[in-house]
Amino acid sequence: MASSGLESPILPPELEREIFETAAIRHPDVMPNLFLVSRRVHDWIECVKYRTILPAGREVELGVDTQMLCSDVELLKAIDSESKTPSFFCDRVKHLFAQDITASQFRTLLSTCKNIDILAVLTSPRTEAQPMFELQAIHPCRLSIEISDLVPSLPQDAHFHPILTSVTHLDLYDTKHRDDFVDHLALLHTLTHLSTWNGSASVAQMSAALSKCRGLEALVDMHGGNPNEIHPTFQDDAPCTADMRFVSMALGDNAYLRDWVVGTQGGMDFWARADAFIVKRRHGDIKPSTRYWIEESDGI
Repeated sequence: MASSGLESPILPPELEREIFETAAIRHPDVMPNLFLVSRRVHDWIECVKYRTILPAGREVELGVDTQMLCSDVELLKAIDSESKTPSFFCDRVKHLFAQDITASQFRTLLSTCKNIDILAVLTSPRTEAQPMFELQAIHPCRLSIEISDLVPSLPQDAHFHPILTSVTHLDLYDTKHRDDFVDHLALLHTLTHLSTWNGSASVAQMSAALSKCRGLEALVDMHGGNPNEIHPTFQDDAPCTADMRFVSMALGDNAYLRDWVVGTQGGMDFWARADAFIVKRRHGDIKPSTRYWIEESDGI
């Protein structure tokens, strides 16, 4: 029978999947409809659904589209149901924000989701049988954590926890850093971005980090509170403030989760703002040239 020339075009499966996943990522509002297209499309879109895991009940404060987000409670229920193989979640969960969950729940998430790229740990997992050891199987590129959770009694000549071997962006929550923590950071050859909070690192430690961490591109002195009311912590003649890679900024506690989610979606999070400020400072666009803190007028 002669061809009518009206046959539907057939796309390679890899291209078809990329089209649907891109549509789901860029237009999350259409995800419910995409789930109904076909079984294979449903499976592809589930990859997007479980990509980012957040604390349950905190979605409303984000101010971003939550169609692509999944709560930790929802994920734990899906894991417990055994309706899908462990490899399903291992391949799909890429971003995890762990907060206000038990140590056993934390252990379940880490033992199931081993391909996490971006991890934030604001929970208190030390209450049960060292679940932090489960972190040895995780190799994120971005990590937010208390370094004391990983190395509570690390001798000076020891190496850091295995989770840090692939980290490029390290956000440290510690209230105070031990004297030798920079010497350990210098061993992290992949580290390009470092952030410490609320004066937890001294001027001497900041200066040492810039000197000893050879791959460091940005060192962020982070503060909670209103970004428009930031006040420099360090004296202008401190060694670290003269380094173009040093940035001070504020990020309110309530805004941190939203900023983290924006970063998982490739948006302008605080890491990206720090990079943008450093570029502006190098180009002479920051006045005075000695200013190392971000102001609202910088447009970043």
